[in-house]
Amino acid sequence: MTAVRDVALAGALLACACAGPERGTLSPRLAFRIVGDSTLRAPRDLTVDSAGNVFIFDYDDYEIRRFDSAGTPLATFGGAGPEPGRFQHLMAISADGDSLLALDAGSISVFGLSGDLRSRRALADTVTCDLPRVRPDGRWVSDCIVEASAERTLSLRAADGSEERRPASYALSEVFPGVERGRDFFVNPTQARAYLYDFTPDGRLVWAVSDRLRVLVDRAGVDETLFEGEATAQPFPAVERAALEERRARVPPPFFMNVPDDYQLIQHLVVAASGEVWLYVTSRERTGLLRLSPEGRETGFYTVEAEFDLLSARLTEANGRLYFLVPGRGETAVHSVELPAEGARGR
Repeated sequence: MTAVRDVALAGALLACACAGPERGTLSPRLAFRIVGDSTLRAPRDLTVDSAGNVFIFDYDDYEIRRFDSAGTPLATFGGAGPEPGRFQHLMAISADGDSLLALDAGSISVFGLSGDLRSRRALADTVTCDLPRVRPDGRWVSDCIVEASAERTLSLRAADGSEERRPASYALSEVFPGVERGRDFFVNPTQARAYLYDFTPDGRLVWAVSDRLRVLVDRAGVDETLFEGEATAQPFPAVERAALEERRARVPPPFFMNVPDDYQLIQHLVVAASGEVWLYVTSRERTGLLRLSPEGRETGFYTVEAEFDLLSARLTEANGRLYFLVPGRGETAVHSVELPAEGARGR
């Protein structure tokens, strides 16, 4: 009996090993659409609470809006201004339990989910960065343009806003010839090399550089490779490249535009509450969502059937679902899709 059991167990393990990463298709569905007078003029970031309520902030007026899962407006709070509960330069929001954190350029505020201000504390540095990810403990990470040094950096910051470290950086002149340190410049980073990042549930930084299929994780201040794969960049469409060349010729310094030869390999990086890492990859070999276990093992790859441009969407994960904030002309849409359980096919 023992021999039969051992043979059966060995066969099961072999079948599991041979199966490899699962393949499937994910089809995000429209959750709701905001149109007309109530639309957001510049939707920037979204977060979702445990009840499925969706919070979106408008970069145009720094207002935070709360919607139920069907898109019914429930609350509006925040706005521009120096007073408590308002913002000088709102950068990110994050729902955590019965609270919502709002990261401003010089402060971090904690609200109740209905918009009541619970606390506000000043940060050590006044910093404006692009789309940070903020943790419940107030630590945050972002891709920043540093004007003084003419660099693009990945900046990890403590809850008081002080910089813990810079895991990576590069000189902007590598991508934007003519940008010089000590001189004014404005850059349009269309498909330029960027940093992608999120936190694991226990607070470790997970990050990647967009032009390489490699994911790193912070282990006690040391960045170790979590995953690395082979991939070839997709060429940028010739017609779109020519249009960008024409626009760049009409825009003199101090304005600088990137005219890419190729698409970036990684467009999005999200860490789920399970600790799994999801990457949206665009390469010649495959385009879709790459799924990694918390240990960095590739466990799945899913093509995405969507009626919107995934490259322009903002992604987050909550309650086992992936949410997509999709801006548009005169409307804002939120789509979502249930993430497949391990061993289940995408749907």
